[in-house]
Amino acid sequence: MSFECAICGKEEYSLLRANHKELGSIKLCVECWSGEHSKKKLLPLEGGCGCGR
Repeated sequence: MSFECAICGKEEYSLLRANHKELGSIKLCVECWSGEHSKKKLLPLEGGCGCGR
């Protein structure tokens, strides 16, 4: 089973989860994550332990 990138629609087995300024919580392929990150459209993911790692 593969998943679909929310930006380009490419089907991949492994996608990156991201919190997008306009689209909310989405899954992206590496290429789209890199492009959206360089455009400063990604927000930090919430959750985690807060330990700074």
